[in-house]
Amino acid sequence: MDRSGAGAGARARVNGRWVRAAALCLAVGALASCGTDRAPAYSGGRFGEVTHQGATHEESVPEDEVRGRQLAVEGMRLLKDADSVRIGVDMATARGRQKVSLHMDRHSNCTGTFDAGPTQRGDLIMIAGDATYVRFTDASLDAIRDSGALKGPETAARVRERTDMARGKYLKIPTGSGAPGASMPVNNCDLDRFTGQLQAEPEDGESFKALPETRRYGKRVIPVVESEDRQETTLYVAAEGTPYVLAVRVEEDGGLGRDGARTMTMRMSAFDEPVDAVAPVASRTIDISRISPDGPGGGSLFEV
Repeated sequence: MDRSGAGAGARARVNGRWVRAAALCLAVGALASCGTDRAPAYSGGRFGEVTHQGATHEESVPEDEVRGRQLAVEGMRLLKDADSVRIGVDMATARGRQKVSLHMDRHSNCTGTFDAGPTQRGDLIMIAGDATYVRFTDASLDAIRDSGALKGPETAARVRERTDMARGKYLKIPTGSGAPGASMPVNNCDLDRFTGQLQAEPEDGESFKALPETRRYGKRVIPVVESEDRQETTLYVAAEGTPYVLAVRVEEDGGLGRDGARTMTMRMSAFDEPVDAVAPVASRTIDISRISPDGPGGGSLFEV
């Protein structure tokens, strides 16, 4: 499979540094506005053989920058080429803290959890070519019911009935039904979508600095820092074995992205491990078409 994105046509470039732009694309799913047709510049070799694009042989590049650039490019290449990966995002935004953890492959199989606030917490299972199953936590359903109660007796009764039906159940959303809304992250569960439009290489002149090896998230890692103005992005690259990017942390003074987020941490794991996406038993599911107000494939489950 061609994963370079070369066949997708010209794509708009995200403003900001390379790693930061890639991390935000993965974190918020804004893939339509990022990526490039250009092929990776790095194709192997030792650290000392990698130089900034456009630099002449006479130009001297500090060793920590040479190593940092090589680690960043190779780590992102491994991410783009992975058959499966678990991506966990923890983002602080103006609307509060949002978290998601998705283990996905390139065949639309996915499992994970989501937390976008009191009324949007739960877990999901997506099975290629079949359906997506979304289950809200009891606490989330309670918060939805309480919100419905503020909208008058008729809405309150309808929301109470629907939350009671959903309690402890997975909502079955058939593939292609169009039923899920923005509140359900079921359209962001395919690794091809997440990585297919990521920019393949940094811009000329962008610099990376490899810091001394340390320990983060229970692993030996090499931090690679990319800085610009009030923004700082740090990749944590595995120091042992294959140099996978195990985490990315983005910090910005004054707001990150359209939602005004200031910090974002993204962790990657389970590279190339099978995604265990198995449909729940029928007794634990309810087809969303049964309770969708507009019939099969239409409307939404809750009105809050």
